[in-house]
Amino acid sequence: MAGALAAKRVVPLRARRDEDKEARRRELLDAARALFEATSFAEVKMADVAARTGLAKGTVFLYFPTKEALFLALLDDLLTAWFAKLNGRMAKDGTWTGHQLARTVAESLEGEETFTRLLALAQTVLEQNVTVAQARAFKERVLVAMATTSALLQARLPFLTPETAGQLIRYVHALVTGLRQMADIAPVAREVLTLPHMAPLRVDFTAELTAAITTLLRGLQAR
Repeated sequence: MAGALAAKRVVPLRARRDEDKEARRRELLDAARALFEATSFAEVKMADVAARTGLAKGTVFLYFPTKEALFLALLDDLLTAWFAKLNGRMAKDGTWTGHQLARTVAESLEGEETFTRLLALAQTVLEQNVTVAQARAFKERVLVAMATTSALLQARLPFLTPETAGQLIRYVHALVTGLRQMADIAPVAREVLTLPHMAPLRVDFTAELTAAITTLLRGLQAR
């Protein structure tokens, strides 16, 4: 009887500890996001994250051994949320036009500047200083998300095959990365681009992404 009561007491304590850990992890990710949105990845220091959360710097490293691991985890969360948003928009019956799908994808990224800025850093920065286990866990979740989105793409555009739907997702990744880097410019460059004759160099992220995806889909359909 006493042993059974003790077991009952242990379970909720363990659950509370797990909840506390997840709450602390979430707090660190939120702090990293706020700092990144105010500055840049290069300027954010782990000490800044610790100070913002009121934790010791050593505690931050217990959860995330490197700054890259911290921001890869943040990207993981943002990527998962974006895929869910896009999938929700595509979860409508019927066949779509290529332009309709392209516009849906581009509009799903409006207001997602933090996500697209981090996505542009994934291969060149974030994955350069993490463990194999961390990188694999991230890639595995990407594969699962891609599979769901690929099926929805094929439902909306029947000319897509599993192979070409996967290609389309990879192409969109490349387009988003490139266009975000072109659109995320320094203040001095932004001032220069206001000059009338600089119009050809200005980037309208949503409009240009829509046009590029539409062109890609035409090419895939013509195969």
